[in-house]
Amino acid sequence: MHALVIVIALGLPVLTVALVVLLVARRGGPPHDLDATVVAARGHETRISAVAATTSVVVVVALWIAAATWGEPGVLLGAAPFAAALAFSLARAVGEARWPRPTGDVRSAPLVRRGLRDQGGWRLPLFASTAAGLAVALVVFGLTAAGDGRSVERVLDAGRETHGAGPYPGWAIGVPALLVLGLAVGATFVALRAVTRRPPIGLLSAEQDDAIRRTSAARVLAGAQLWVGLGGAAYLAFAAGALLRVDAPAGGLVCLLLALVVFVGSVVIAVTALPSRRATAAPDAQRAAAQGPTA
Repeated sequence: MHALVIVIALGLPVLTVALVVLLVARRGGPPHDLDATVVAARGHETRISAVAATTSVVVVVALWIAAATWGEPGVLLGAAPFAAALAFSLARAVGEARWPRPTGDVRSAPLVRRGLRDQGGWRLPLFASTAAGLAVALVVFGLTAAGDGRSVERVLDAGRETHGAGPYPGWAIGVPALLVLGLAVGATFVALRAVTRRPPIGLLSAEQDDAIRRTSAARVLAGAQLWVGLGGAAYLAFAAGALLRVDAPAGGLVCLLLALVVFVGSVVIAVTALPSRRATAAPDAQRAAAQGPTA
């Protein structure tokens, strides 16, 4: 049984990564028509997003299956959301490496210097804040946990009575979660950097290429934000429940409110990244359109 669990937990992610390569692999040469190029580029982006999302879900399911018979209680389950974010970002990075490159005797493409902040937009600081805030919360939970690292205690009656409750995300669960969270954040920035560094798509204007690139960046950050946010909300909710059971209402209510904000915010951020970004006219083109035709 243990061998079967290990095969499932390790084999499914490997199969999904192979699926990533197959689905996003370039087939034939790039289109030579502008409209066909836009359609092909957006289709490639959609396939990358779909396969990355599927990969992350498969990783979560595999860890849930493995957690039933292997490892310390709660460790794999606690790390599962962050492992999903890691798998999502790695799958996105693989997909970014498979974008069609300009071909032909003469290659022409607009050269635009892009940075992580330019492409990430407002989602980048939100994701960084969520991950950093969660890391701080896990450290605080670890410092305030009981000796077993899985519960929280409160001393009553001048030290004569101790009231404990769990599960509480102490060091036993928090340390593995912090390690996987750090890997997930690193993989997210790797995938986002791959978006900013990929070659421009032939035949497209700088505005069209930038719109597709911003779509990719938004979906990279949205997927990572969703999984990290769900994991963070779960940790905060468990901590809130334990704190309320040991008659620490202030800390419990704060954790419960933060869990609600993180959960709702992460889901909203993920949903708003689904639509494709549209190209905006360059400043010169906008001025020309405002002035009308000239002789």
